Amino acid sequence: MKHPYLIACVAAALLAGCASTPPAEQLNREMVGVSGKSALFTSGYRDGCQSGLSAGGNKSFAYAKDLSKVNNADYKLGWEDGFRVCQSRQVQRNNDRNSYEGFGGHPSPWFPRTGVSIGVQL
Repeated sequence: MKHPYLIACVAAALLAGCASTPPAEQLNREMVGVSGKSALFTSGYRDGCQSGLSAGGNKSFAYAKDLSKVNNADYKLGWEDGFRVCQSRQVQRNNDRNSYEGFGGHPSPWFPRTGVSIGVQL
């Protein structure tokens, strides 16, 4: 091989492109569109979103709920909205990843279809 370092660099660059988004950055992206709401709604949405991402199969997140705020209507509504929206987005991402089509439009044997559908257009 004439250029082993070049091949190693290209392989490293390809693998780096497959790296996932850091959890804090992903949560910030999920929060877009929540600006202008009350602080309690936003706090509830953030906690619900983390919980929804976790329930949707993202192991970078965990269930979160501030028990001192659960009786507040804004927090509760924010949590429920965040959970529902973020869980459905995560499930959709999982489905998109699992239904990858191989070359020539044929299903790939390495990425089988799950058959799971949430019925939400995002």
